[in-house]
Amino acid sequence: MAVTIDAHSDTFTVIVTFTPDPSRREELVEAIRAFVVTVVRHQPGFLSSTVHVSADGTRVINYAQWADREAYEAFGANGAVMDQRGAITNFPHEGQPYEIAFQVTATA
Repeated sequence: MAVTIDAHSDTFTVIVTFTPDPSRREELVEAIRAFVVTVVRHQPGFLSSTVHVSADGTRVINYAQWADREAYEAFGANGAVMDQRGAITNFPHEGQPYEIAFQVTATA
């Protein structure tokens, strides 16, 4: 399934911003990858996770899409799942749900 950003979609988007020390950026990226591949992708309502790294290495962004808010909240409330985050919890981060305010695309 391809990641789709669509202003008319009912998907629920969460953007988590991490601020690692640049020397630990790869450790964080690997920890996120491992958690998503082994745990998150199997959760009901999970659609996608796309991780971006800033050019200077000071920010790592996880753009995650869920089928709806309820699926995301069930994921977050699942203690057994949250206990598997591992090293991710060692990095400063902030996550917020977002709605698309507007979208502009190139014309053909």
